[in-house]
Amino acid sequence: MSEPIVPPTLEPTSSIEKSPTTPPPRLPIPSTQAQPTSKPLPSPKILQKWLPLYLKKTDRSLETLAKILSTPSGTDTVLMTICYTTLLTSSLLSSISLHTIRTQIRRILKSAVELPPNATVLVDMSTIPASPLLITAARLKALSSLISDVRIFARIFGLLGIYRWGKAVLQNEEQDSVVRGITSVQVGCNVIFQILENGAYLSSKGVLGWNEQKQNRAWLWSCRFWMAHVLLDFGRLWREREIAKAKEVGEKASNTGWEMAWWREVVVNGSWFPLTLHWSLEGGLLTDLGVGAFGSVCGISGLQVLLKNAK
Repeated sequence: MSEPIVPPTLEPTSSIEKSPTTPPPRLPIPSTQAQPTSKPLPSPKILQKWLPLYLKKTDRSLETLAKILSTPSGTDTVLMTICYTTLLTSSLLSSISLHTIRTQIRRILKSAVELPPNATVLVDMSTIPASPLLITAARLKALSSLISDVRIFARIFGLLGIYRWGKAVLQNEEQDSVVRGITSVQVGCNVIFQILENGAYLSSKGVLGWNEQKQNRAWLWSCRFWMAHVLLDFGRLWREREIAKAKEVGEKASNTGWEMAWWREVVVNGSWFPLTLHWSLEGGLLTDLGVGAFGSVCGISGLQVLLKNAK
């Protein structure tokens, strides 16, 4: 009868002592580190103390939003931000969903190729569930299109605002002559832009009688005059920069706010240019993803300024 095999860690102490090369068994040392405990939920009394603070913050946020939405320009900026961010999100969700669908199709085709030559593959499309991402993307795109329509409708009376702008430019005789000349041309470009956009939009709704061909031409040329305004704005910004450099005196900190505002205008103008160029071409230039990205930069930048001024 053979002897039972004893694991090394369970051998008698005497056998361990007889073997000088075998280290003594190590006993497990209990950990001194505190075990993580879940944080207790706040008591009702603490929640009652926090409630006024949260109500005060909510009230302040609602007051700021109401102040922004109380002006046409503020409402348009908020709508523009929502319009382009929803279009951007819709494009991203569509890309993710389509990538997933393509991956699944490749997997199905790979499995089909490995089948015998005489095998028949039947795919019941009715059993395939609709992609939640694609559904969400379609709804966000519909919302973006609706907001875009609302913004164009709100600009129907935009000629009145352009009139006031042009009047202010003519009355400001102290303004630099170059800046004043550039702004005057911009006023003219905006007048033509607004007339063409109004005509195309009202005709598309059956209010005016322009045919589809004339509407398309009006849309294109209205955007081309808008693009001219953007290009002229680069000239205005360059001239204002030159004037600021010539008058640069005093502390550096005094010009910090102007510098940030100037660069913000450059970024926004740089984002509007590819958009106006895209809308000025018959075949377009950008995808919905590009339009959403550039438009979001313009909208968020304008919204940041409004939030800062509303506080």
